[in-house]
Amino acid sequence: MVRLYFNRTGLQPSTWLSDVPIFTVCPACGFVPHEARRYVGSRYGHVGGFTCGGCGVRVTILDGDCRPPVRFVADVPGKPTRSFVFEDVYRLNWVDLTRAGTLTRTALIPPGEKGDVEFGAALAAVQGEAARLDLPLVPAPLPEGVSWVPEPLRAWLDALFTLDGPPAG
Repeated sequence: MVRLYFNRTGLQPSTWLSDVPIFTVCPACGFVPHEARRYVGSRYGHVGGFTCGGCGVRVTILDGDCRPPVRFVADVPGKPTRSFVFEDVYRLNWVDLTRAGTLTRTALIPPGEKGDVEFGAALAAVQGEAARLDLPLVPAPLPEGVSWVPEPLRAWLDALFTLDGPPAG
């Protein structure tokens, strides 16, 4: 499941993921296990934790009290940290969704001040437009040190990259 919330109120329109599979990473050794973790926000900034399968270090997962970025903090001297704004990594931010909507001629972000983006419909629209244009699928590049992202987000990244190339900025 991918739940993506949008908000048009405030100084700048925004999106944030409230239920999404995420990859994890050990900031001590760089190990990225090939299994997804379900991110559904946090309790007072604490998401959870895991023991690294590469080096055995305990890693704590934190966020900004259900807001990005998600931080992976190794429980070793110096507390190495690796942070991700998954809305940007997965290209599910306001700018990329608006651009994808323009490319597909589809309102991927529904009308209204606040609500949820229907991720499945957005993915189908982007994949459908790439197929309509007969574009061969091009795998999207991933952040440095990240070897995979969970489905269906990998499908979204690849379809959007095929249709539009790398993110702007």
